[in-house]
Amino acid sequence: MADVQTPMKTMYRNLLLTRGGDVWAYHRIKAKSIPKQNEKEVESYKKRWREFLQELTKYQDFHFMMYPQEYQLHERFENLKQDVALDTEDMANYYLDETESLLGQRLGTVTKSDFIVGVRLRADMVRIDADVKENMMSMLSTATDTIVNLLGWEQEVTTSFFEKYQEAEQELADTMGMVDGAPLTEKEMIYINRYHFIRGLDHQVSEEMANASRKAVTNTLIDPTSPSVLNLNSDEDEGYISFVVIDEFPRNMADSDLFYETQALPFPVEVDIKAQVESKSQTKMKVNMKKKQLRESAREQNQTGDETDASISESDQMIRNLQDDIKKDDVHMFNWMAVVIVDGQTKKDCLTRAKMVKRRLKSMGIVARIPVADQLSLFYKFLPGEPIDVKDRNWMQKTSQDGLAECLFGVNASVGSNIGFFVGWIDRFEQHKDLDAAIGSSRDPVFFHPFLANQQIKGTKTKSPHVLITGDTGNGKSFLAKLLFIYISLLDIKCLYIDPKKELRKWIRKVMKNQQVRKDFPLFVEHLERFHFITLDPEDQANWGALDPIVFLPSTQQKEMVTMIFEQVYDFSGKDDVHTAFLQSITKVQEQKEKGEKVGSMHVIYEMQAHEDVDVRKAGNFLYEVMADGVMRLCVHDGSNDALSLNRRISIVEIENLDLPEVNDSYESYTSEQLKSSAVMYALGRYCELFGQNKDERTAEFMDEAWMLTSNPTGKKVEKKMRRVGRSYSNALYFISQSTKDALREEESNNFGVAFAFDEPTEREDVLKWMNMEASDENIDMLDGMFQGQCLFKDYYRRTAKISVECLFDEWAGVFETVEASAVATAEEMWWA
Repeated sequence: MADVQTPMKTMYRNLLLTRGGDVWAYHRIKAKSIPKQNEKEVESYKKRWREFLQELTKYQDFHFMMYPQEYQLHERFENLKQDVALDTEDMANYYLDETESLLGQRLGTVTKSDFIVGVRLRADMVRIDADVKENMMSMLSTATDTIVNLLGWEQEVTTSFFEKYQEAEQELADTMGMVDGAPLTEKEMIYINRYHFIRGLDHQVSEEMANASRKAVTNTLIDPTSPSVLNLNSDEDEGYISFVVIDEFPRNMADSDLFYETQALPFPVEVDIKAQVESKSQTKMKVNMKKKQLRESAREQNQTGDETDASISESDQMIRNLQDDIKKDDVHMFNWMAVVIVDGQTKKDCLTRAKMVKRRLKSMGIVARIPVADQLSLFYKFLPGEPIDVKDRNWMQKTSQDGLAECLFGVNASVGSNIGFFVGWIDRFEQHKDLDAAIGSSRDPVFFHPFLANQQIKGTKTKSPHVLITGDTGNGKSFLAKLLFIYISLLDIKCLYIDPKKELRKWIRKVMKNQQVRKDFPLFVEHLERFHFITLDPEDQANWGALDPIVFLPSTQQKEMVTMIFEQVYDFSGKDDVHTAFLQSITKVQEQKEKGEKVGSMHVIYEMQAHEDVDVRKAGNFLYEVMADGVMRLCVHDGSNDALSLNRRISIVEIENLDLPEVNDSYESYTSEQLKSSAVMYALGRYCELFGQNKDERTAEFMDEAWMLTSNPTGKKVEKKMRRVGRSYSNALYFISQSTKDALREEESNNFGVAFAFDEPTEREDVLKWMNMEASDENIDMLDGMFQGQCLFKDYYRRTAKISVECLFDEWAGVFETVEASAVATAEEMWWA
C-alpha cells in the first residue's frame, strides 16, 4: 500500500498553500452550452479563450480540470417538491423518487461536467507591507516547513499570510472574468481536493465539504500494485481508477475539442491539463535549434539527390510562421500534459472504459496511452497545487495558446432547468440507428420546470413563460405536450388543456380501464380521476352557450368578441345601417345583462329581428337560421346555461363535431362550417385568456392545434392577447402547432420563452433560425435525420440542444399515444432486419 502525500498544506477561501510555499488560486468557469454544429459560435468562443490565455501568460503554472460533478438529484427534487400541489403530493413524491431511482439505475451516479481553473500566483506579484521582522519570520516559516512536517506537526498559517495575496488574487479574478470565472468557496476547495481521492467512489458531497482537515482530505488507501490502474479504498467504498495519457495530437490541433468530445462517452470522465508557460528566451532558442535541424535534414537529403520531404518543408514553414508571431509578441508557448481519468467498480470495468477512451480519442486523430507503471506518479502529478516538471518529457505537449484553446474547455451541451421534471436526453448530434440507441448512449438527462422564466432568475434571457411546441404531424409534439401537461398537473398550478381532436380522454380511459394499471399504480389512476373533462358537443343541449361571450366575458370584452363571432358567418361590409343596428343591439343586451336579466348572444339576434328597418330584420332572420343549429350554438345562446367554469384546477376541454380546416388551407378557402368552427376556436381562445388573468394564482393553458387561432387576422389578435397575459400574470401558454411562422414574426420574436421544435421539412431554415442555430447544410441534414421523438429544445437561457424525448413510466406513456399500432405494423418491426 502507498500513502500518497498531497501538495496541500492548507486552504483559505479559494487559495491553496502548498508544502513548497506556493499559493494557487482556483476559479470555476461557468460552462457555456454551444451546439457543436454552430461553427461560428464555436470559433468565437475559441477566440475569446485565445485572448484569455494570452492574458494568463503573466503567470507560470495552470491546472485545467473538467470533472463529473455529482448532480445531487435527490436534493434538487426535494426543492422541486416545494412547488407540488397538496392534492397531488403523494403521487408527485412517488414519481420523483421513481425518476431518481430509474436514472440512478441507468447512469449510476448522475453527473454534470464542472470546469475548474487553478493558477499559481507568482511571488513577485505579492505586495509585501510587513516589517523586516515579520518578513524574516515568514522566511523562517518557509525554510523550516519541511522539518516541521516530517515531525508530523501541523504548522498554523494565519489569515494575514493569505491577505498578502489579496491584490494578486483580485487581479487574477478580473482576468478570469473574461471567461466567466468566479472564485471557489472554501467548502468547494475542500471538496475539489478531496475529490481526487474518491473518484468514482460512493460519497455525499455535503459531508466531504464539511471535512476540512488535511488528514480528512487524503483519507483514502491507494494501492498501485495492479498494472494500469489504482485501487482506491475509502471508509465508504472501494473502486479503481486509471489515467489515460494523451501522447500525440494531430499536427494541426484545429477542432481537437478534447474536453467537449470526451463528454459524449457513455460514462463519466475527468479530463485534466497541467500547463506551464515557457519563457520567450527558451522558445526562441528552441525554435532556432529546430529550424537548424530541419535545414540540416533538408541539406542531407539534397546532397544524396533526394527531394526534401514534404513533412520537413511543412515543418519549416510552421517554424517560420511561429518566429514571426513571436516577434509580434502575441504568441507564447505552453508545455502541457493532458490526461483522461476513468473509474470502475472493478479493475476490468475500469480498463474497459480506459480502452473505450483510447478508441474515442483515436477517432479524433489523437493518440493516447494507458501507462502500466506510472499510474501513481500521474495521480500525484495531477493533484491540485502540483506543477508539472518540464524536465519530464514523457507525454509533454508543446503548443501556443491557440492549441490549448482548441481543446474547447468550458463548453457543454446543457439545456433545460437546474430544478425540474425529467423530459429526455441530450443527443450530441451523434449518428444512431434509432431513438432507443440515441437515448441509450446519452449521459445527459434534461430537466424542465414550466414556471421559471418570469421569476427574475439570474442568467435567463427571457421573461416570457410561454412555450412553443412545433413540428410536422407524427413527429412527437403531442406526446411531449401531454407529458408536460401531466407534470404541470402535479404542481400548484391551475391548468387547462384544449383538445380539439378529443384524443386525450380516449387514451386516459383506456389506461384507467386497465386492471393491471389500477392495481399496480393506484396513485396515478387516482390522479387521472381528478381530471375534469368538458366536451363541447353542440348536439348536447347542456353545452349550448358554454362559450357565449355575453355570459362568460367581462362587459368590456363582450362586444368585440360577439362581433368577431358573427363576422365569421355574415359580411357587414357595405351595410352600414345593418352594422350599426347590430352594434346597438349588442349594447342593449349588455344593458339588460347589467340589470340582472338572463340574456345571451342570441338576444342580439332577437333585437335585430324586432328592428324597424327591414334590412336589419332580414339580417337578423338570416343570423337566426345560421346560429340556431350546429356548432354556433356553443357560442350563441339565450343565457339559460352556465358558461365554462374558471375554477377547476385541472380541466380538459374537448370539442366534438368541429369541421376544422387543414393547416395549409387558406382562409379564403374555408367552407361555411369551417368558418363556424373557427369562430368556436376564437371564443375558446378568449376563454383561455380569461382563465389566466387571476394574479393570485399560477395558470397554464395547452392550446393543441393552435394554428387554428393564427390562420387569419382576427384569430391572430386573440392569440396575441393570450400571450400578453403571461407578461404581467403568472400564466403560461403552451402553443402547440405545426408551423413556426407565426412565432418568427419580428415583432413577436420574444413572446415564447421556451421552444421545442420537431422537424418540419418545409420550414427547416426558419426552424434553425428560430432555435438560434446556423442554417447550414449540416444542420439541415441533422433535422432531416431526426427520429420521431427528437426535437431541438431552446430554454430560458437561450441555450439550444438536440434532445430525445422520453417518458420513464410505461403507465404514463399509454396516456400519450396518438396512434394505435396495428398488428401489421407490429409485425413490420418484428421482421425488420
